[in-house]
Amino acid sequence: MRGLIIKTGRFYFKDREKSTWPKGIKDYQSFEKEGKEFSNVINIWVCVEKNDREDYIINLVRRIKELNDNFYNLSHVVALPFGHLSNKLANPKKAKEFFDKIVELLQKDFKVDTVTFGTHKDLILEIPGQPAEVSYFEFPYSGKKPKVI
Repeated sequence: MRGLIIKTGRFYFKDREKSTWPKGIKDYQSFEKEGKEFSNVINIWVCVEKNDREDYIINLVRRIKELNDNFYNLSHVVALPFGHLSNKLANPKKAKEFFDKIVELLQKDFKVDTVTFGTHKDLILEIPGQPAEVSYFEFPYSGKKPKVI
């Protein structure tokens, strides 16, 4: 599982068309005809991979809460399924199930909105320049800092 946790001052999305890839995506798609806009939210971009385990979900939710407690102090999360961060994608069924579980756990502590699954979208983000405004996550976590070359 990989993704981004982003503090956004403004986040907007509007669906353009349904995706035709990967195989099986049509059974899990949703589509919004109208765009939606959010202010001052924690934006979670989630990419579920083939070998992901359910404990990664708990680790992700813990990381989101940690960032919120230390940096963001926000009450609203917008979760976005985002398969563009890996070439080892889980099948659409598993990806949707994991995404829904992440949302369910986040709802215990946050107001949560979701972005559509399986569509091509227009996106607008405004990200404030401050510490931890964007945080990359990857599970399993290696515990190693990135190597600077």
